[in-house]
Amino acid sequence: MSKQNRPRYLVSTDSIGFLGNPGQFLYLWQEYFDNKTLDGVEAIAFKPLWRLIKLVMILRNNDIPVLEFHGKTGGENQLNFSGKIIMTLVNLGICNVKILLKKFPEIEFLSHAPYFEKNFTKQIIFHQRPKKIWIENHLSGKRGIEDAIKQIIIYRENNINSSGMLDIYHYVANSITTLETNWSIIVEELKMYILLKDKNGRQLFNGIHFPIGSRLDDSLPIDSMTDEMLELFAQKIIPYAKRVVFENQQFFPGLFFSSNKMLEKQKERNKKLIERFKKTGIIKL
Repeated sequence: MSKQNRPRYLVSTDSIGFLGNPGQFLYLWQEYFDNKTLDGVEAIAFKPLWRLIKLVMILRNNDIPVLEFHGKTGGENQLNFSGKIIMTLVNLGICNVKILLKKFPEIEFLSHAPYFEKNFTKQIIFHQRPKKIWIENHLSGKRGIEDAIKQIIIYRENNINSSGMLDIYHYVANSITTLETNWSIIVEELKMYILLKDKNGRQLFNGIHFPIGSRLDDSLPIDSMTDEMLELFAQKIIPYAKRVVFENQQFFPGLFFSSNKMLEKQKERNKKLIERFKKTGIIKL
């Protein structure tokens, strides 16, 4: 696959947690930008704004483009009790869409379907007309996909440049215990969704969230998934994706901060995963 035809590969800043700093992100990931394995960043838009501005500036100064922000998710009340508590706290610490589009009009905006359902969000986006929005499935399984599709269509009908971001973990969240047994069926379902088109023949989902973190209640169990599973995904799904985002949430306390030892351990794990992804075709060279 040529460089022009491969997906653009992004990595999320969730790997350094809420209190992480740009230096930690560079320690973990800069080499993969230098060797052109990764193409950009999905930055979690954590407050305060001055810190977010600093993050974007430092990454740009190191030739690492921030291509999209992950904003508030909305939909906290649709989650289970622990998810509701965690996401309520996380969302309190994230800048809202109005601030992000005003300060960073050149950076694309991503959120979950429930946030795009809000009238506040619609009014801001219809007025500001951002470069692009990415609408992610929030709830597990088919329901989350359908909710996202509904919002993609609404925004496209209002001439907003919008695409779906299909989060693989969100789709399989309720079937993790049977993932290996049912993987071939799941991959065919995912292929069906990523090939769906709107009435104008445009693909609805152009992006994939591929969560690989150690926080397993919002990540694929990547360490126990076989190479054959990854190869099947690479064969069936990757050719149809224009963007693949590696989310990498760390288990507590890494969700908030990481010690030097934790960062060293994560860097070692990241290296092994990137090599696996190259070997199995998840990352196309």
